[in-house]
Amino acid sequence: MTATPARRPTAYDVADRYDDRYFGDLAGRYLHRTRFARQRVANVMSLLPGDLSGLRVLDLGCGMGTFTVETAKRGARAIGVDLAPAALPHAARIAAAGGGDARGGSIAFVRADAAKLPFRTHATDLVIAADFTEHLDDETLARVLGEAARVLRPEGRLIVYTPSPSHILERLRVAGILRDQDPSHIGMRTATELAAALEAAGLKVVHLGFLPSHLPVLNTLERVFGASVPLLRRRIGIVARRPAVEAA
Repeated sequence: MTATPARRPTAYDVADRYDDRYFGDLAGRYLHRTRFARQRVANVMSLLPGDLSGLRVLDLGCGMGTFTVETAKRGARAIGVDLAPAALPHAARIAAAGGGDARGGSIAFVRADAAKLPFRTHATDLVIAADFTEHLDDETLARVLGEAARVLRPEGRLIVYTPSPSHILERLRVAGILRDQDPSHIGMRTATELAAALEAAGLKVVHLGFLPSHLPVLNTLERVFGASVPLLRRRIGIVARRPAVEAA
């Protein structure tokens, strides 16, 4: 008899991983401005426009709200979206501690599924998916990217930031040498695979690069050699644009 192939987990199968402890750990790193948190913020913000004043920003899979808060600090009208019940209380705490109105920005959080967004078409200038796509199976990823494309205005941009499976740390995790692999990382993809998924959603990739980790020695090596050495590509950073609406 031929064995039935095991069903691959979906994003919803691993949803119970995102509990109070999970978001509490991330919130603590952000509030204490750990090296990890500082590098993560610097990496993602380097992919965004320099001036966010007045822009409508949607932070998908916002978790404890890092980039909802960070973009609002820079003047954006930011909305964080997460389906996990434990996420938004931590996000509200981060927003209260981190401010957000320094340059006229605003913050809101909505519990919703990123694969079925409760926002109108062309409602948003910028969508951020930071440390989110690695938690999605292929079908859910396609739906999320389709929704991101729908809510973006013409010429609006989607930012994707995610671990690269080619990096030496990820290779060691797969090999079982490092034991801290996150079981919810069911959708680790190469930059090429992500670019193809974005194009399939109707988005145009305008930037694809690699960003460093927070670890001091690796950080230097990744900055110098990451573009040419896959083992030193820690984070993938992609900017994709929604094409302008064609004239009738």
